[in-house]
Amino acid sequence: MTEKLFAVSVADALLIDTSNDTLVVKGTALLSSTMEQTMQENELFAGRGSKLQFVYNYQKVLTFQIEAADFSPVYLALQTGSEIKNKMSSYFTEEKVKFDASGKGSLSQTPIGNVYVELAANHVTKAPTGKDITDIAYANKELKVAYQYSAQVDELTISANDFPKSYKLVLTSDIFNSDGDKAYEQQIEAPRYKLDGALSLNLTHDGVSQFTLNGKTLVDNDDNYAYIKWLPVNGTSIKVSMFATDVSEATLAVGEKQKVITYGIRGGGYSNVLMDNTTLTFDTDDAAIATFVNGEITAVAVGETNVKVSDGTYTDVIEVVVA
Repeated sequence: MTEKLFAVSVADALLIDTSNDTLVVKGTALLSSTMEQTMQENELFAGRGSKLQFVYNYQKVLTFQIEAADFSPVYLALQTGSEIKNKMSSYFTEEKVKFDASGKGSLSQTPIGNVYVELAANHVTKAPTGKDITDIAYANKELKVAYQYSAQVDELTISANDFPKSYKLVLTSDIFNSDGDKAYEQQIEAPRYKLDGALSLNLTHDGVSQFTLNGKTLVDNDDNYAYIKWLPVNGTSIKVSMFATDVSEATLAVGEKQKVITYGIRGGGYSNVLMDNTTLTFDTDDAAIATFVNGEITAVAVGETNVKVSDGTYTDVIEVVVA
């Protein structure tokens, strides 16, 4: 990645429950997805003028701020550490009821307990008979009635004793090059992502409520917080600045073979790349002494020669002595 690259837009998110290998959230309508690393430091000053001699870093923390534009009951369940259960439960509703000349009106559902009839000045509590409400004062009127009835619902209980657990977080986003083409997909994987439990459901007259799935990463079994990966796409290739093989010279007996591993050197913070032999060409200055095929040198006859490996841009040479 030596070319100019640009991380654009927002990521898609996956939350996976590793205890049962279940995908619990697929977030494709995020407003923001931010990763932030912080750490503490202890500075040691000494000597004349109290010069800074040493900095001790500790308490590294990796956090994510994830804000979703859409709503899902699962978001609430994750942040409360609770489970959504489908069950029969009491549910409040309000409906308009037409009362006949005798003051009798019927509800669409059978209420639980009393009902609340809305009048011009206040609400009046009435005891229904089944679905029916009767009061001569309501004759020939249409009134709003609020009441509870039993309904099959999805229900989430916010317990004082339940807290969020950790999940595997995967964020996938795009990396573009300076020509405006998608060059890489970037994927951040946090194996143990602990939600912070912060919950805010803002319902306003002119807005759409957003929801957050913010949290911190816990260390995994390898003492790591997260892994960031870049997948080349649309013909993007990994560029190297030079070649190097694991041997610079080889001394072989006639008939002996030696495998050669070729690395692409990238530099600038990147480790070396194990090159794919199918993308390389192998050659020898004298096939009568030694051949070089698909990364393997074969000694043919006594003598000295050079064998070469190339990708068309860079070449590395190995001295071969056959004794």
